[in-house]
Amino acid sequence: SDFITDSAAGGTALSCGKRTKNGYLAVDPENKKLTTIIEYAEKKGLHTGLVSTSAITHATPASFIAHQESRLSYENIALDFLKTDIDIFIGGGYNYFAKRSDNKNLIDSLIYKGYHVYLDLDSVSEEPYKKLACLTSPEHNGRIAKRKDMLPRATGIAIQNLNSDSTGFFLMVEGSQIDWGGHQNDTGYIVEEMLDFDQSIGKALKFAAANEETLIIVTADHETGGMALLDGNITKGSLLCGYASGNHTGVMVPVFAYGPGADNFTGIIKNTSIFDHIFDLLIAGE
Repeated sequence: SDFITDSAAGGTALSCGKRTKNGYLAVDPENKKLTTIIEYAEKKGLHTGLVSTSAITHATPASFIAHQESRLSYENIALDFLKTDIDIFIGGGYNYFAKRSDNKNLIDSLIYKGYHVYLDLDSVSEEPYKKLACLTSPEHNGRIAKRKDMLPRATGIAIQNLNSDSTGFFLMVEGSQIDWGGHQNDTGYIVEEMLDFDQSIGKALKFAAANEETLIIVTADHETGGMALLDGNITKGSLLCGYASGNHTGVMVPVFAYGPGADNFTGIIKNTSIFDHIFDLLIAGE
């Protein structure tokens, strides 16, 4: 539908291996449901999880869990969480579960389905649960100054939870606000979010290095801002950037991979190939 992708279509390419219209979540251009990698993992009996610094109903995490014609249908997206067997999700968006226009209380529904529901990470027990929902903010989480180390902590909690037995798992973690800094052409915002995301990757790498059976993939659903490094000073810790846009661009994004199967994620590949390779390794493989 557009020359440049948005997060819904870009996320769907990663989660389902198919291209679709901007704004569409895990449905094809005719609004027919696509199967997500999380749904494939659940069918195989694997544990699954989502972590995000945005509302958990926002476009990228939603593209892995919901099937909607509009990424803005946050309340319908929240309902879709109850139609899955996802084991753990951590992010903002409490209001879409509890303060809804239809007056439904999805928190009660989650508890009925066996979830342990929390409203902040400090309340989460260290004991791993198979079903855990932590809604850390009414809508989106704040910037670093407000949310602190929420993302790396949530990443560690999710890994601990999902690795509570030998079943195996799929986990998607999003540093959502890197994109928001790009939209604002705010280099400081981007840098603080990248450093936060780096700490989260560190949590995953520490686990994977010890586990030796875990593949980590780091990529993005699109570039935002057309950001270019123009100058900087390592000693002073300064950085000068220029921007081509306040929106998404068609600039290619990097893909980094570590662990078994990492050699599948080299060179220039389509965004849909990310799904294809994960499917071959996690679902089709023995």
